[in-house]
Amino acid sequence: MMGDDRQRKDRDQMNKGKNIGDLLIDYGKITADDLEEGLRLQKAYQLRLGETLIKLGKVTKDDIEWVLSKQLDIPFVIVENVSLDHRLIGKFDKELLIENLVLPLYETDEEIAIATDDPLNKEVFASMAASSGKRITLSSGNGEKIREILTSFFSKEGIPALTNTIKQIAEKLTGTSFYRIDFIVTENSCEIAAYGFGIHKNLALLPSSYTRAQILETFESMGMGCLYLEHMNGGSCCLSVFPLLNRIDDIRFPAVIGTFGLFIPNGVAFSDMKANNIPLLFHSHTPIPGYIFITAKTDAPAYEKIACTVDGIPHDAKNFYVHTPVPQVCRSCHGNGCTICHELGHLFPKTLNGRYASKAFRGLVTQRKAWQK
Repeated sequence: MMGDDRQRKDRDQMNKGKNIGDLLIDYGKITADDLEEGLRLQKAYQLRLGETLIKLGKVTKDDIEWVLSKQLDIPFVIVENVSLDHRLIGKFDKELLIENLVLPLYETDEEIAIATDDPLNKEVFASMAASSGKRITLSSGNGEKIREILTSFFSKEGIPALTNTIKQIAEKLTGTSFYRIDFIVTENSCEIAAYGFGIHKNLALLPSSYTRAQILETFESMGMGCLYLEHMNGGSCCLSVFPLLNRIDDIRFPAVIGTFGLFIPNGVAFSDMKANNIPLLFHSHTPIPGYIFITAKTDAPAYEKIACTVDGIPHDAKNFYVHTPVPQVCRSCHGNGCTICHELGHLFPKTLNGRYASKAFRGLVTQRKAWQK
């Protein structure tokens, strides 16, 4: 075994000065006839020799890059097995990496290791060295796999920021009457606001665009089920998410729920909103006799097992079980937001929990401004 390793090292040393065609023969990837055919058709295809041999089916892209790594005495990396360093990749321009098929691998105090399908792209490597102030160490890798990895990475680059922001917002809203989180998504940004008890509060602005699936998957990854509504407003997508988190053991219907997390129904239930990550909760615009019907719309009909939000009470309602914190303007910031109120502009010292006649409860809602003073 030691003799085989020594022979392999001697052969690699001898091959450093050879061209790609001779190297492919030496490493048993093609025959002399294959090389002759490739050289003959290279001009007709107007491609490099390696690309011509790939087109002819004589070798694969991996074969070419592996042999190049031998020629240049650099490692060949199977890039799909690499653990991505998100922080390191984020140091370089997205277009530079994708257009030149360069995947940053790891960083030390003195160097940055990269994988590329073109180890001779010296201008790009010099640019990366200048911007980082570190030496660039080369490895060879499959260019198409590098492209796939980078494209996937940059399509998800804002997800950690989205996840952290939603986590922080959920912590702030726990125990408040903000039961809805709104996402206003444009081509380049995502504005996040909270709504509840007639109050709308802007909370965050992220410099990335997200799909509905990405936003809902973020809630799901945090163990949150939710209801949601979606509509377009000009060039913006408006996604309203109603997290369902609370287990309310003594809930009685019909009910008004106005607290963050609303409630998770036991068994089969229906809603005029779409559900995500909540088993046995189905979409329906019409209440189904015998089943709970959850709604956020003011035009929903009264129904014996309806559960509506504090801002969406049916006009023909009778009496309701009410469970909702009551907002009060923060005296320290006068509603603008400060550390005392967690930037919400309101405090929630009082919670309504019990049976209310609909007329009396509507009177309480009308007096919300009085409660806030």
